[in-house]
Amino acid sequence: MLAELAVYLASPAPRAAHRSGAVRDAVALWARGRRCARAWAEHEARTRAAFETAIAAVGGGDTAVVLGSGLLRDVPMASLAARFRKVVLVDLVHLAPVRLAVLGRRWRHVEFMTRDISGYDELVQRSRIAAATGQDDIGGRLDPLAFVRRMDGVDLVLSANVLSQIGVGAERRLRGRGGHARLLPEDAVARLIAAHLESLAGLSCRTCLVTDVAYEIRDREDALIEGVDLLHGVDAPDADDRWTWPVVPFGEENRDWRRVHEVIAVQDVVIDLV
Repeated sequence: MLAELAVYLASPAPRAAHRSGAVRDAVALWARGRRCARAWAEHEARTRAAFETAIAAVGGGDTAVVLGSGLLRDVPMASLAARFRKVVLVDLVHLAPVRLAVLGRRWRHVEFMTRDISGYDELVQRSRIAAATGQDDIGGRLDPLAFVRRMDGVDLVLSANVLSQIGVGAERRLRGRGGHARLLPEDAVARLIAAHLESLAGLSCRTCLVTDVAYEIRDREDALIEGVDLLHGVDAPDADDRWTWPVVPFGEENRDWRRVHEVIAVQDVVIDLV
């Protein structure tokens, strides 16, 4: 607990990230990652391998962008730093241990960008315009990654286990005080998840997506207790690889059950926008 408090206090973040609980969640993930290092090792290795495949396909270049950089445990930073002139790590929260790890490697060409990539605020704005004008469709599409398109020389974009978290974060904001539940459409969470995929597919550079798409809670007899679709009905792109990730092993939250996530890796995301 003292280590978690120290990380929380040492990690700069926007006030909105503190209010939403994003900083608290990031610290909790950091702590769980340390406790569950053995259980998470295969998932992290396979995520890095998927990203290494994308890096090798590009061969290097000007700029690489990592969406949802998080703890960097699943990101092959050494390869990115060696092959690209600039690496941009994008997340709502960059914890102090992560910043110190990058600083310690003297990667001066690695930048931290603090940003909400969910598209939630854009959807709120579009919904307000629709309500004010009485139009159900105001035209255009949600484009939460437009900021990437405005960057110069982007050769590679990695979406690092962040897609499902867009849905989790959106649900929390919808339920919270001032969460716009009455303003936003009923399928708001699904729209945000779809928008990330569409925006990623719309980039002109090489892309790679790794995300969990569902989870199951099972007991020690392997009986199913609960199953959840983390993409809220949105079809995932065709996977190039697929595996399971024991996010919550036995004993982490309950001695009698565990939560196992299904993960996919997609090289060069392509989806049908019709």
